[in-house]
Amino acid sequence: MAGRMRIRGTLMLVVMLATSSVMGFSSAGSPQQALVEMAMASKPGTVEKHLPESLRQALRQLSSEDRVLAEQKLLFGHSLCDQGAELVVPEDGGGLLVMQRKDSGQRAEIQVRHEINSGSEAILELSVERSESFTQSVFIWMRLEEDEWRVTRVDVPRFFQQISLDDPEFVERFRNVKRKESESRITSLLYSVFYAVRQFALTYPDVGIPGDLSVLGPADEDEEASEEHAGMLQAEMATNEFSSEGYKFRYELIRGGPDGNFALVARPLQHGSVKARSFFLDASGSIHVTEEDRDATAEDPQE
Repeated sequence: MAGRMRIRGTLMLVVMLATSSVMGFSSAGSPQQALVEMAMASKPGTVEKHLPESLRQALRQLSSEDRVLAEQKLLFGHSLCDQGAELVVPEDGGGLLVMQRKDSGQRAEIQVRHEINSGSEAILELSVERSESFTQSVFIWMRLEEDEWRVTRVDVPRFFQQISLDDPEFVERFRNVKRKESESRITSLLYSVFYAVRQFALTYPDVGIPGDLSVLGPADEDEEASEEHAGMLQAEMATNEFSSEGYKFRYELIRGGPDGNFALVARPLQHGSVKARSFFLDASGSIHVTEEDRDATAEDPQE
């Protein structure tokens, strides 16, 4: 587990050197200096100047709440510190950066293996070496804009990832962040019920789609699973109405039997200024949503 965490931390560093809205250094310099400035930045504005102008403008158009969350992600060096690691610029100039764990002292060296620089555009191949048995390559594409080297693209071949920072869709990951995180948890709960209902109908075909979610709840310690207590849902979710994550969930049987249908609605307890959406899910597995202050239905657009 610790090894996987170290690998994820290292990859987060090299990928976020360009993917998380880094903000960075003073003018001129070199592409390598720009990357170091981004990694060591203590202020979001230091990272932002090393982003493409199109992305910088898009970030400025975010809501104040989303802007604050975006800036927190930009300062990934501080995030590493919270995870028990720190970034260091090697004094001997033997590498670009070193990520070192405070608890174990283990190191991951980040070096520039190759650089192609035309004076206005550059491609850097970074190697992340944690040990003789682990080396990760990351390609950073940069462009000189207004006397600043700015990251435009990041390729991580090992994981088949290619991220274009000047793609208009890139900034969308920073928009409505809290709502997206909340809705991700809501859809996860919806599908938990969906798969439990489907599994129940397959396991007990004589009953099929249940009329009451209580039969999906856990059995007593001395009981085996049965069609009365199938043990397919946690107790707090094994009811036709329950609340979680600021939403009220309501289950309704539409048609019984093994080929039956049901409706599961999740509606925010408070619609609020962010226009929290309502969700609808049935036996088809398709989620429908609405931003209106009402229950979603099968007639609403699919997610």
